[in-house]
Amino acid sequence: MPGGARAARVDGVPKQAFRRDLLSVNYRQYRARQTEAAASSAEHRRHRARALARQIIAAHGPVLVVEDCDIRTWYRLWGKRLSQTAPGLLIAALERECQAAGGRFVPASTWSTALSQHCLCGERARKTLRDREHKCIVCGLAGKRDLVSAALAVFVRFTDVDDPKTAYLDTTASRHAQIIFSEGLEEALRESTTPCQNAPAGAGRVAVPRQRPGTSAPRTAGVRDRATPDEPPQGDHAGAPGPRPGCDRSSPSGELRITS
Repeated sequence: MPGGARAARVDGVPKQAFRRDLLSVNYRQYRARQTEAAASSAEHRRHRARALARQIIAAHGPVLVVEDCDIRTWYRLWGKRLSQTAPGLLIAALERECQAAGGRFVPASTWSTALSQHCLCGERARKTLRDREHKCIVCGLAGKRDLVSAALAVFVRFTDVDDPKTAYLDTTASRHAQIIFSEGLEEALRESTTPCQNAPAGAGRVAVPRQRPGTSAPRTAGVRDRATPDEPPQGDHAGAPGPRPGCDRSSPSGELRITS
């Protein structure tokens, strides 16, 4: 507090209301600069989310399937560090762009699909959030975890497209596609096609660490001194669907998958 501890009564109520405080000119200027910087940074994040959403719609079409994850869980785990990517703003921008383009934004429950826990051949490959590489012991498919999950999202089907809990993974179609595109599939799943964009630090910009060689889509990934905590089970936003042939329940992966 600029003036130090406030004079208060025995019950803790200040003797003078905050609205009657007299602030120095320097403090008022500092507070105005801080407010302006925060507003500039927030506008930059919104603009970046809108621009990225338009790029995704232009490349993959206006019909998108995304994992129905609880963003609040991510913030409980990683806090303000999520401001570098702002996943909530991106999801909202994608939904608006899909509607504006005449398409549809379809969320799919992670309980019934478990994209990060499956391979294209249909085999279940259990991984924690710390495991960023996919390696199937049955078919031998290897690649980046996020890219394999995004490829699997193409084969998500719905009993009721308005209900995310009715989503399921069509493993027959994914296995058929794996056989047809076997030559270039593994090469495509090894590296991200997204160019690295390092945003310079400054007013209205969010600093992004430089990408290390050999890394894929997670631009802010670094060396951790402990394992990444697994995301706890989600609430009622996705729910636990009923039994479905060929689909096992699993805990949500906590990763955003977007595909056409």
